[in-house]
Order: sequence, then structure tokens, then C-alpha cells
Amino acid sequence: MKNYKKISLFVSALVLTLTLSCKDEFLDQKPLSTLSPENTFVDAAGLQTALDAALKGVFNQWNGDNEELLFNHNMSDASVVSATDKPDAFVDLRTYATPQNSRDNDAGRTRSFYEENYKQIKSCNTVIDYIDVPEWEGGTENQERNHLLGSAYFLRAFFYMQLTMDYGNVAFPLNVVSEARQDFKVFHMQGIWDQMIADLEYAVKWVKPKSELPKGQAPKDAVKILLAKYYMLNERFADAEQLMTEVINDPESRLFTDADVNVDFVRVGNNLNPFTGEELDGLDCNQPADAINLLHQDENNQKTSNPEGIWLVVNEPFLDGSQGRSASIRAWGPNFVSTNKGVKAPPAGTVTGMDIAQNERSKQMHKWGRSQGFGRPTNYAQYEIWNYDGVIDRQDYRHKKGNWFDMDMLIYDNPDLKGTEWYGKPVRLYEDGVLLCEDSIRCFYGYPLYKFYAANQEDQVKRQDGGKRDIYIMREAEAYLIRAEARFWQDNFQGAADDLNIIRQRANAMTMYTAGDVQTEGIGTILDERCRELFGEEYRHDEMVRMSVIFAKTGKQCYNGKSYSWDGNNMETSLSAKNFYYDRQMERNNFFREEVAWDTYPTTKYTIDPKHIFWPVYEPYLIGNVGNTLNQTTGYDGSEKNVEPLVHVVQTPGVPNIDPMDAIGAR
Repeated sequence: MKNYKKISLFVSALVLTLTLSCKDEFLDQKPLSTLSPENTFVDAAGLQTALDAALKGVFNQWNGDNEELLFNHNMSDASVVSATDKPDAFVDLRTYATPQNSRDNDAGRTRSFYEENYKQIKSCNTVIDYIDVPEWEGGTENQERNHLLGSAYFLRAFFYMQLTMDYGNVAFPLNVVSEARQDFKVFHMQGIWDQMIADLEYAVKWVKPKSELPKGQAPKDAVKILLAKYYMLNERFADAEQLMTEVINDPESRLFTDADVNVDFVRVGNNLNPFTGEELDGLDCNQPADAINLLHQDENNQKTSNPEGIWLVVNEPFLDGSQGRSASIRAWGPNFVSTNKGVKAPPAGTVTGMDIAQNERSKQMHKWGRSQGFGRPTNYAQYEIWNYDGVIDRQDYRHKKGNWFDMDMLIYDNPDLKGTEWYGKPVRLYEDGVLLCEDSIRCFYGYPLYKFYAANQEDQVKRQDGGKRDIYIMREAEAYLIRAEARFWQDNFQGAADDLNIIRQRANAMTMYTAGDVQTEGIGTILDERCRELFGEEYRHDEMVRMSVIFAKTGKQCYNGKSYSWDGNNMETSLSAKNFYYDRQMERNNFFREEVAWDTYPTTKYTIDPKHIFWPVYEPYLIGNVGNTLNQTTGYDGSEKNVEPLVHVVQTPGVPNIDPMDAIGAR
């Protein structure tokens, strides 16, 4: 109990300042310093420090080996949680997706999505609350003031999009919570979206373009991309299309194509031992340069200067202020060096196939990186989207061998195999009917290596599991994909096909979409192309939930023949009963559909129900809110005590907000 109270106090400081203990000393909120807003936020630089904290919160979701972006992606049709050493992972959702599951690592990130997002929202609210502490020349018409305010609105909307897509109806603080509160209530997500739209419309007018900002800060076109997604939530499809047309026509960014390729080869992997300089055996990692592998090449500041990038994480090696090792190879690649039911050598599968030494002796680990298999592609993402009437598209740059990693690019390099016929031969899954990798979920699969490879130059050189790298958060290709979606919702099937084909032509894809394809396959064409283009680069769970909301609102018939609806009042409870997200998982995610069991823990299997469109809120984040009921997500333990969510009244942007509960007399 003593430890639990310590955890509760920590959570109260980070999340909604809920006090999770009833002892008097836990209610005493002692200031952490004598820092005051009047002394800190006296100019634009002071306010930017608070914005930078929120930006770092975004970067942290992307940078690292098992962060929030990976988990969000793993809750989609494209990949799954595959940390097969943790049986209580968010895999068997019927059993382990509970408010009591405290996992906050590669096995699940529902805790940190909730806790950290509110922490970053507090930073955004700080800028908004104190925007007029400086004396701005021209007052509320000052460009610098309104750029900062618009940037805070953008980042706040970025985090509230995630919260509503992940948990449904949520608490909605629009101010810095300066004292302990125990009276929060959730708001209907619709009111949250309406406020975010008003704020983003203000931000579009004032946020600066990319050319006027330091790399890493979100420019005007990033605001437009987020606003377009909010517009579609409110069925404003023509407005979303117009915004994306503006982004596409804006000379600040453009699609990177083969015409921009100015080198002969791009290195995807490592040809030389980083310790000895000797050439590593196996496939040559110098791949013929194309628009895709050069777009994603991490060397020579290529991403920060590439015209396609709109908003990036800037993370260069050997520079102060960088974000730390990305470890992206570690996160996304197969764990081929596992000794626990991992890759074994022929003929009997009794000898480990790969050298697991982390020193100058290692070969394949240094060539392809020490990946750990935290996010395994589904069959849909690995095979189905590349199969056109039985023909596998290997001319598409995104699936071209060498850009795309296949397991037979590995060769057996365990020194114990020297002197046998198998040493130096390509890895295989079977030999004469003998299974050579029992844990194929985690240890045996292909993935788009070209997106994630970055050499370890400063630390963990012995592993080569993903050094510091710049990362696209938003880029021009997504603007075409969003416009294609907006056109689809308006039944402009030819226009949607045209946008999809621009992306496919750039990638040298084998076939192109017709208007008839889009009409027949519906939103599936958009999701398929997003998977090909943005695998590992999007919050794919959230995109699927957003589309589920649109299907429910519009009643538009889906390609699966189903129509969806809602009760006109509570989107969370409606979607928790029936939704497109769940049906899509059953159609495309073979692990959930077939309830695949782990070989490492046979009682753990992939299970999912319609309610899992939204995630449970970790119970300790709610129980201290004794002044009101703070709802648990529908369908989870504790939700039987839920109360009717509040309805937000939109406040005019441009000035500090009033507490939403105070504004409607709910406190």
C-alpha cells in the first residue's frame, strides 16, 4: 500500500493533478520551485520553452525502440505486438487489456499514451494561458504572438486527437491546472473535436511556413494536415480536400521523385564490420538509388533538406541536443539472434543459426542490425498488399528486395557451423519438412528496412540496432493520401484514384488504380496505399478509428457490405458495440482473426472484440477523482459506474480559455 500511494502521487503530478490518496500530507501541494509565469514567460523565447517541451513529447513517441507510435501501429491491421517473452502483453485483449494492466513497454503503451499526452497538453495550455504576459506590439494582431498561440493550438489538437481516438470521451482541461483537483468529468468527444477545429482554423492563419521555422517545429502545412483529419470527423470532406490541395500546391514542399535522385547507390544496411573494416559476407547493401530509398536515407542530412518533408524529428549524431538513439531496427526488425525458439540451422534445427556475439566477430548482426521484433507485420502488410492477382510486385521500390528485408538475405554465421555445408548459406524456415524457427511471430518475417536503418555511430556500435536518425512525422505523400480519402467520401472515385496513382507512380508500382477499383474496394484502397507508403510512419490505429467514426456518422456502405451507425449522442458507446475497426481487424489481421497462439506461451493468443477499438484507462489514473466520476472506457471494468459525459461549448480562439467545466456551470 505504501508503494501504491507513492505511485499515485507521481501520477497526480503528471496527469490531471488528481490526488490519489486521502491522507492529509498527500493533499499538501508544495511548489517545486519559485518559478513564476510573470518572470518566465516575458517574451517569445520564454513561451517557446513550454512549446519545446510539448514538441519533445511528440518526438518521444517516435524515437526509441518501443515507444507510443509503435504500439499504436501494433493495434492496427498492419502489425501486432510481438514481444513473445511477456504473456500479459496487449495481445490477448480479452484477458489482458484491462484497467489493472500496468504494462508500459514493448508489450503495451496504453498507460503512457494517456499520462504523457496530458503532460504535453499541460505544456500547450501553459503557452495559451500566459500568451499575453509579454507586452506584444500590436496586441492580439502581433504575428509572433499568434504564431506561438497557433503552434500551441496545433500541438494540443495533436494530443487530443490521440486521446479521443484511443479512449473515446475524455477529460478536457484547456487551462493549466494549478491546484489539486478531484472533480474532473469526461466530455463527449464531439465537443472536443469542435473546439480543436476552431483552434486549428485560427492556427492556419498564423502559424509560419516551413521556410521560416527551425527544423523540427511544425509549420503551417502540418496544421492543415491535422485540420483536414478533424474536418473529416465532422463530415467536412470538401474542406479537407481543399486544405490538401493547398498543401500539395504549396512550393514549401513537394513529392520527391526519381527525377531528384542524384546518386547511383543508397546503402540500406552495412557492408563493413564497424570494428575491423572487413567486408561482411552476404547481400551487397549498396542498392541502386531510387526515389524511395534515397527519400529515407539517413546520411548526409538528406531528410532535413529533402523537399518532401513537412515536419520532422531532427536527430543527428554527434550533436548536442539530439534526441538519443532511435533504435528503430531494434523495434521493427525480426529477432533473428534469439536463442529462445529463434532461427536454427539445418538439418535438424538443433543448433542456433546466427552468431549472437556482440563484438567484432559478429557478421550478420553488424550487417542488418540487432533487431528484437517488437512489431511484427501481419500477413496483410507483409504479403497481401503486394499481391496483384497472384503476381507479387517486386518492382515497387517499397517492396524491392534490398529496400525490403527478406529473411533469405540473412546467411548462417554461427561459428559453430563452420565446416558444415550450411555456414554462409541463406536462412530458411523449413528444411525437408523440419521447422527451423519455432517463434516465427517474433523472429522470422520481412519488413521495409529502408525506412528504419540508421548506423550506430556513437553508442551500441556492437549491436547496430538503430542509431540516431531524422524521422519524418508528416510528409507530402500523406497529403495526397488524405486528399484521396476526402475525395472517396464525396464519391469522387476517379479523383481518389488519381491521387493514389501519383504515389504509386513515384514508387514504380506494377499496377494503377481505376475509378472502378476505388468504388468497389472503397476505403480499403486508401488503407492499402497508406500501409504501403506509411508503414511505421502513422498512428494507424487512430486512422482506423477516425474512419470508423466517419462510417458511423455518414451511414455510407462499406466495401464489406456493412453499414454502421451511432445513437446520435454518445459515439464512444456506439462504436464500442459495433464498428468498422473491429471488422477490418477480422478481415485483414490474420493474428486476431485466427486467434494465433504464441509458441513461447501457448496459452497466450491474439483475441479482440468490438470494444477494443478504444483502450482502457489505467485504473490508478481515475480512482482519486473523488469529487466526480471520471469515466472508464466503455466495456471495461469500472465503466458500469460511468455518468453522462459533458457537452462542450466551443470557445473563441485567440485568447486564453475558460475552464470547460466552469464555462457550462458543471463545477
